[in-house]
Amino acid sequence: HVAVKELNAGVLEPAGLELIVAYDTSIYIRDALGLVQNNLAVGGLLAVLVLLLFVRAVAPTIIISVAIPVSAVGTFLAMFLLGRNINVVSLAGLSFAIGMLVDNSIVVLENIFRHAQEGEDEVTASSRGTTEVWGAVLASTLTTVAVFLPLLFMQAEIAQLLRDIALAICCAVILSFGVSVLVIPCLAA
Repeated sequence: HVAVKELNAGVLEPAGLELIVAYDTSIYIRDALGLVQNNLAVGGLLAVLVLLLFVRAVAPTIIISVAIPVSAVGTFLAMFLLGRNINVVSLAGLSFAIGMLVDNSIVVLENIFRHAQEGEDEVTASSRGTTEVWGAVLASTLTTVAVFLPLLFMQAEIAQLLRDIALAICCAVILSFGVSVLVIPCLAA
């Protein structure tokens, strides 16, 4: 609105003209971004609470919870590197993926803790536990990506809207795989 005031007071006033803002979409965009950011935060918090409820231990819950922010921030970086903007649509895709971000980490960590309960030291349990399930975790990740990948190549008009959602979900799920087989074992060890 500062630019409108400057134009009205400067160039337009001597000509007897006035610029009036008829509709300001920035208000809607800011509100939508705030809503999606809140949904991301609430979704992440609810995922952590559900983990705590079922895992019933604070340390594993914290370890698994690392997957959410690491994958989310990594998704922002991946989107940027792929030349896409972070917008309401891509944030919505990421908020859809929040629950999926911990799935791989849960599988890996549960297998690591199974090995630890069998008497293996932390490093051996982390290595063996991850090695045993990484193929299954990769298969799960690839099946999720396979569902959304075709949306990236659609040419219809609706594809423009769905492309950012699909890309955000694919990036987030692929990054969650990386977190589950690289970060989670290190934290568990």
